[in-house]
Amino acid sequence: MKGGKFFLLLLTLVFGIALIFRFYKLSEYPVSLSMDEVAIGYNAYSILKTGMDEWGVKMPLAFRSVGDFKPAVDIYLTVPFIAIFGLTEFAVRAPVALLGSLTCVIIVLFLIEMGFNKGSSLLTGIWFAIVPWHVHFSRGSFEAVTALFFVVLGVWTFLKSQSAKSYFYAFIAVISFSLSVWAYHAERLFIPLFVIGLVIVWKNRLKFIFQDKKKLLIILIILLVFALPFLHLMLFSGAVKTRALSTSVFREQSLIKVMHNGEYDNFKQLLFDNDYYLIFRHIAGKYLNYFDLRFWFWKGMAFTPPGFFDSGLFYTVDLPLILAGIYMIWAGKNKKIRTLFLLWFFLGPLPAAFTMNEQHPLRALIWLPVFAIAMASVYSYFFSRKFKPSILRYIYIVLVLFNVLYLKDIYFRQFPRYFSEYWQYGYKQIALFACQNKDRYKNIVITDTFGSLGPLNTGIPYIYVLFYCNYDPLIYQNRKSGDIYNIKLRRINWSEDKELDNSLLVAAPWDFALDPPADEKIIKTIKYPGGTDAFIFVETK
Repeated sequence: MKGGKFFLLLLTLVFGIALIFRFYKLSEYPVSLSMDEVAIGYNAYSILKTGMDEWGVKMPLAFRSVGDFKPAVDIYLTVPFIAIFGLTEFAVRAPVALLGSLTCVIIVLFLIEMGFNKGSSLLTGIWFAIVPWHVHFSRGSFEAVTALFFVVLGVWTFLKSQSAKSYFYAFIAVISFSLSVWAYHAERLFIPLFVIGLVIVWKNRLKFIFQDKKKLLIILIILLVFALPFLHLMLFSGAVKTRALSTSVFREQSLIKVMHNGEYDNFKQLLFDNDYYLIFRHIAGKYLNYFDLRFWFWKGMAFTPPGFFDSGLFYTVDLPLILAGIYMIWAGKNKKIRTLFLLWFFLGPLPAAFTMNEQHPLRALIWLPVFAIAMASVYSYFFSRKFKPSILRYIYIVLVLFNVLYLKDIYFRQFPRYFSEYWQYGYKQIALFACQNKDRYKNIVITDTFGSLGPLNTGIPYIYVLFYCNYDPLIYQNRKSGDIYNIKLRRINWSEDKELDNSLLVAAPWDFALDPPADEKIIKTIKYPGGTDAFIFVETK
């Protein structure tokens, strides 16, 4: 077999491994569609059927949700999958799982373009295909995975355009970077800074773009086609501003409590402890937290509660390899690799540092390709004939397999057991039961509170009812009340609702805490995989 065909065969193997890790039991794990996933699915269904979102807005550039706006890219990508597979869990998750798998292939091509040999690039592609950080988020409808695909595609085609002096690859790079900005919020800060850095570093190699004025004009037109609508959203609508404000670091109580709001007790406080310094220190601390090795290798994914064995962003066995790869790049002679690595390495966690929550792996997903570069650097030596003793390679492979089996157990058994409620487990079963039995009752009332620890979490059950009932989007868009069929969606008030005639009340256990219903009125109970009661179905007289 010739070298080119053999390489394609191995590249197909990388893609196949990525597909297995992302599509195996995709509809079942994670254990339930999250609120965001259901919203993406139903809005895609609404676009397919009516050309409008659930609110009746025709082909929106940003999709309004409850207290937020969702990027449009994932929703439009989901439309053809729903057309083929119907309004199902698989159709909602398949687009991101597919793009996540394709990212593993693009990573290989990107690394080869960077100057790594095919062997180390293919091994890194396999590593990328099985790494916990990317596998988990590729199995849910997470916009960050879609955005990362376009970022990696953009970087590869950017480098390819230079080596091939190709305007075609330059066009693809501009489109890919632009789509990544439209796809997820973190890229809206990362991409402008990153692309400016790329242009500055590679400016001498980009001179060919200015040689053909017509093609340069096409590139500028493509850029404006993507940029102008986004600027309109940012300046004249709440689509961008609402999301930025809702996740801003300035909402964190730990920062609010220490700020002076311009009122200082003395000059020393004004000079050395002013609000600007406090903000800088707070954001810098959040930024540096992303470089914590415990986050990287032991607790980053938070599949289990604190105190239990968990999974990091990477497998533990890769700790020495990643650290060695970082050192090899830093000390290496290849300025091209070192420059791109350092630019990406220090910019990667920056968008996440400006948002609420400590060490948020989803918002920092843009950082992942940096570690692929590190792994490719160490693989190029670790799997070469120069490396001695060779027995260590076999030990490493065995340990990787052990880590994969451990991830399988913790992901398919422990993760659902401890965190199913955070994926709104139970609302699917409620919606299906309500839709199938709506003619038996005068009213069905579904609570919007959930959780085993108390009535503190609020969900949006209406979107589950729309999704699992395949509710006609056109009817929903023209509704005159908030009810769906005879289904009402609100918090249960047992002292009053128990007087309702021939009704079904679906409530969290906390809704009955002060006045539990009689056992004979309870017709069904949904339990979380961990064994605690999730929802109770109660019939009134």
